[in-house]
Amino acid sequence: SGPLRTGGTGYYTRYYDPGSITVSCIRIKSVFLEESPVSSTKFSAVTSILLGVAAIILPYLFGTFAVMMLGGVMLASGIVALLYVNAARKEGIPASVFTPWVQVISGVIILIWPGLALWIVAVILGGGLILSGITGLAALRDSGLVNPPMLRKIELWLSIVFGVLLIVLGGTGSAILLGVVLGVALISTGLQRWRLAA
Repeated sequence: SGPLRTGGTGYYTRYYDPGSITVSCIRIKSVFLEESPVSSTKFSAVTSILLGVAAIILPYLFGTFAVMMLGGVMLASGIVALLYVNAARKEGIPASVFTPWVQVISGVIILIWPGLALWIVAVILGGGLILSGITGLAALRDSGLVNPPMLRKIELWLSIVFGVLLIVLGGTGSAILLGVVLGVALISTGLQRWRLAA
């Protein structure tokens, strides 16, 4: 507290109560602390939804990015595993370096040639869909049903067609599929966070 000179000829004294200032600061801080979790949750929800929409609009870009992120995770986990194996061997504990080196090599290959990884994913997913459709149709035929459900037959044939299409499109098809799946997952996560924050 102390005198404060005015613009004229007189003086007036303004006294400040440190206790009231401290209480005011605590109240302001508590308000921000109470509101910030909700606002941050809504912000993350909106961000997740926007990223999901972008992933659906640009599925190839986000699908390729997702595969490269997978490669980076595999590379990092392989390096950590190698460090652990080396430390274990120094302690006299027998440990194999085969799995860590497989992770490191796979991660490097995915990062350098993401298209190859996407093509492998397309072949595996497409082959699985085709096999699932064929086995399902065979099971319907062997079931002895006179009139099997039409929707079930359509679903199985669509599985075969989609599997063939995915293999034909190769890396592009799997990247688009991964991008769309990632987009839907991000939008769903964002909506859940928004409902929790509401």
